[in-house]
Amino acid sequence: MLRQAIRGARWYAARNPSVSLRAFSAVTARRLDFGGPNDKVNFFEQDAPGQKRRPFDPEAEELEEREDIQNELTKVQEELKILENGPFHPDSPFIQSLPEEDRKIALEALRKYEEEKGPTEPLPSLDDVFDEELDEMLKEEFEGMATEQENWQDSAREQRKVAARKASEARKLAGSDSHPYAERFRKALRLYMVNTSDERACQELWKAYRRCKQAIPGFLDALPSKAMQAVWESQTTSKLSNTVRSTHLQTLVQDSTSAGKSLAKPQILSYIQALHTGGATSQALEQWEAYQSELSQDKEDLEEYWMLGVRLFAAAKDPQRAQDIALAFLSNDQSRQPRVLIPVITAWGLVPGKEAEVKAWALYLQLKTFLGPDMTMDDYDQISIGLLTAGRLDTAVAIFKDMMVTGQDPAKDSTAVYQAALGLAGNLHASSINEQAVNKVSLSALTMLPRQFQNRFFYASWMKKLIGMGQVDSAALVIELMYERNVRPDTKHLNGLVAGWLHEGNPQARDKAERLAWSMIQHRIDAVWKRFQPIETTPRLEVKYQDVESSRIPHFMKREVPPASIETFSILLLHYTRRGDHDMVKYLVKCLGDAHIQPNSYFMNHLLYAELRKQDIRSLWTKFQKMSASVRPDLETYACLWDCAKLQFDRGRTSYDAGFPSARQLFAGMMRWYSQLTPRARKVTNTEFSKDLYDQIVRCFCLSKDIPGTLVAIHSMRTTFGFAPDDVTARLIVLQVARLAGVPADTPKHRLRRLSSTPRSKENIGQVNRLLKLLGERKSMALQAQGLSVEQLDPHETQQYQLEIMAQLLRIVLSRTNRLDPVQIERRLAQAAAEMELPDIDLGSPLGVEDSQLL
Repeated sequence: MLRQAIRGARWYAARNPSVSLRAFSAVTARRLDFGGPNDKVNFFEQDAPGQKRRPFDPEAEELEEREDIQNELTKVQEELKILENGPFHPDSPFIQSLPEEDRKIALEALRKYEEEKGPTEPLPSLDDVFDEELDEMLKEEFEGMATEQENWQDSAREQRKVAARKASEARKLAGSDSHPYAERFRKALRLYMVNTSDERACQELWKAYRRCKQAIPGFLDALPSKAMQAVWESQTTSKLSNTVRSTHLQTLVQDSTSAGKSLAKPQILSYIQALHTGGATSQALEQWEAYQSELSQDKEDLEEYWMLGVRLFAAAKDPQRAQDIALAFLSNDQSRQPRVLIPVITAWGLVPGKEAEVKAWALYLQLKTFLGPDMTMDDYDQISIGLLTAGRLDTAVAIFKDMMVTGQDPAKDSTAVYQAALGLAGNLHASSINEQAVNKVSLSALTMLPRQFQNRFFYASWMKKLIGMGQVDSAALVIELMYERNVRPDTKHLNGLVAGWLHEGNPQARDKAERLAWSMIQHRIDAVWKRFQPIETTPRLEVKYQDVESSRIPHFMKREVPPASIETFSILLLHYTRRGDHDMVKYLVKCLGDAHIQPNSYFMNHLLYAELRKQDIRSLWTKFQKMSASVRPDLETYACLWDCAKLQFDRGRTSYDAGFPSARQLFAGMMRWYSQLTPRARKVTNTEFSKDLYDQIVRCFCLSKDIPGTLVAIHSMRTTFGFAPDDVTARLIVLQVARLAGVPADTPKHRLRRLSSTPRSKENIGQVNRLLKLLGERKSMALQAQGLSVEQLDPHETQQYQLEIMAQLLRIVLSRTNRLDPVQIERRLAQAAAEMELPDIDLGSPLGVEDSQLL
């Protein structure tokens, strides 16, 4: 016992190197058989010999360390008990720290989320995370002190380091929930759960997830499964590019694997699909085969898994493997979707050789047999476009023929032709269709196009459908097929290609469109040159266009193309004016004259709009006068002229031309043009006349400060086009009247735009609005005297009611500004109507006695 006590004292001194070894004495028991229940060993220490001894407990320091560790663990346990319910619990510090209004909103959002998604998964308890780890730590600490008696100093120091490191890691893990990045992640997660379709919320959630993963130790281990599921769904549904989505999902898979978490089966399928769409088809196939045993067990995921495999093998240019899987998959259950054969058919079309084409056609016939009347236009489009792109023109046109005869002529359908060729009776079954039978009948006989479809209208309908779907290159292949089958394409077919390529906007498509259009223009000029000039004496007139590599030119463009039409020139003109290429616009106009083609209103309108964009009023009006002598304008022409008139009459702008007509003259020209239209053209014009054009015309009269012309114009457009003043019209007229009262005639242009915000202008606008309101009240009282109200009027009567109020306001303003009596006012209005070539127009009632009281 004495030896153990001495050893314990030495151990204490070694644990506390700052305390020097002191001399001490030990009193042994008087008898050797000590060790009874009442026996006790006391330890004393003294600083120096001769000094007083004092009691000493060698285990006091150890007990103090144990107590500190226990207090630390107790504190961690209390913190984790608070966090076990999560940061969104009503009693959590995070929720309690929110303001009262924000706390109510957050709790309501969490309640709705739990009703939709179920209760959130609680955080791991202390028993699950720390107990076993800390027990092992303490066991190593105290067992090491008992077993390593010879090296007790080094062992104790090492154990303290391990304990400190593990305790530090435990504190970090316990405190990660309060990390600023964790707060951002929780906020981003809440925003995403409120609206899962918000693209910005998806991006913020991914950024917060990456930051937490990089900055917070143990973040992936402590992340709940539902939170990881939300991050996964945000990346699968986000509008990311295929490559970026594939990269993000690969990162999430690696993170789940490193944290020891397994992927759900829908996640595995979406991950493999993302790899495929991201371009890593071989890697997707590896993952598909790796998860085969796992995904083949669940019946719900079985169909999606095998259909995904068919698409993967088809994309990997292994159509035989894809076909074997698809047919085996369909043979087990007839209720499964046979459309899985569509990518296999397309894949066979990419394989060279006649055998591959036979297999593709046999699969197509099987698909038609499987689907029967359920085969849709989209199915035909997918197969025909896929085979057309693969260069299988004969089979592609045969499939389009099947789409055209669906429901109209079943005898010409491919399945009926196949059945009749083999002499089969009864209903055709998919099992009776095979490659040997197709070879026996001859594929060319099965895909033969009937004579009734050997015309340009059939191919034009196919091209129109393809261009409408954005498949312009496929439509170009139809042109090549027409040449091969001796069906000469028309100019409008190639014009559709030019417009479709220009609509795509990429440089390659634009180059093909311009080259094709200029080839057609060259052919037109050559034809004109041969007609009017001797070939032997006159050199050939060639258009200038930058040459490109011949390998980039479609094969059909090397043939003799049809000559250009005015539509070809119009398409190119629109293209060059939008790009602002004025040199090419001038050259195109010159080529139009060389081609002896008369421009139409569409061509003229875009030339005018090109000048309007440059704000060149003089050039615009000059071109209109020159071209309108031979080209009949349309409504779009006058819409362009009224847009130009806005620049002309707006005195705050610098654009002005003395030769441009006044608002009355321009309106007279438009009404003269309208009166010369045929009844059918008038009906079309009335339909195309818009409210925007109506407001622009009224605005131009207001900017020109022509009150009589404004009154005549609103009456004329009400009678001719059926439009009446509304709130926008009232605002324009109110501003016109206020400007007449508040702006001196000699005001410089640079000050006109600022005058509308001056106190005087605002006062004038208020006075005019009060006058307009008073007129409306008087008109309403007049209706009430007749037993009517404004709400009871029909739309036609309401328009007339609004027109009369605005006309009355303009007459009053005209009387005030020029000090005219009612007779003089009507004389002024009649003069304006005559100048606008509307002498017989009804301008409403003149000012009465009651109206004169308002003056």
